Amino acid sequence: MSSRTGILGFTSALVVALLGVSCASQRASDGLAFDAAPLFGMVYDEENQPCAGVRLSVDGREGPLSDVRGRFVVPDLARGEHRLVARKDGYEDLTVSIAFLERTDVLHLRMTSFEQLLGMAQEALQDSRFGDAEAYLERAERLDPVDAVLRYLFALHAWKTGQFVAAVGHLNAIVSAGGKQPAVLLFLADLYERDLGDRAKAIESLEAYLVLRSDSDAEQRLKALKQEQR
Repeated sequence: MSSRTGILGFTSALVVALLGVSCASQRASDGLAFDAAPLFGMVYDEENQPCAGVRLSVDGREGPLSDVRGRFVVPDLARGEHRLVARKDGYEDLTVSIAFLERTDVLHLRMTSFEQLLGMAQEALQDSRFGDAEAYLERAERLDPVDAVLRYLFALHAWKTGQFVAAVGHLNAIVSAGGKQPAVLLFLADLYERDLGDRAKAIESLEAYLVLRSDSDAEQRLKALKQEQR
């Protein structure tokens, strides 16, 4: 082999080596070259407020707890695909799949509380978006199926969509659970009298209502119903 050929071979090898170093340096500088790194994140609710006390699990293993500002750190997370689950009492569970590819990645999570679902359902009912309202209520039901406000909103949705028997069922569920709020009893009286034509049940509901609240209009209405029933 001539000296010229040897020099050329050495030069080529040197260029390849230098290119390799350059590429590795570039990968390191753009945050791509890592095996594991901490993943920083934040958890917010539907009102963009930080969610404290959210427990995270990563790939089925228990992870960190979010702080008072909703911040968390998953230490030494391997580069690649992961499955995160966020849980907090009174909130819907949140499951996300992420691709952790750059050490500068920051994960932002949004969770929805039971109360926020009820608020969203109420707003949808006011706007006559009955499909949206039903979807929000069904999601809330999975968190607390016996909540009185939830059942009342279900009754309101059923009444607005012409499902009067279903509306009565939701209201009676509240009463059976001990929730004898005046608004519930008056709503029942309205349904029985005006939508179902059941005077006896309307009278029963009005009498229970008047035990809790003085109402001259309801007293006159009760008197008229009793006269009609004779």
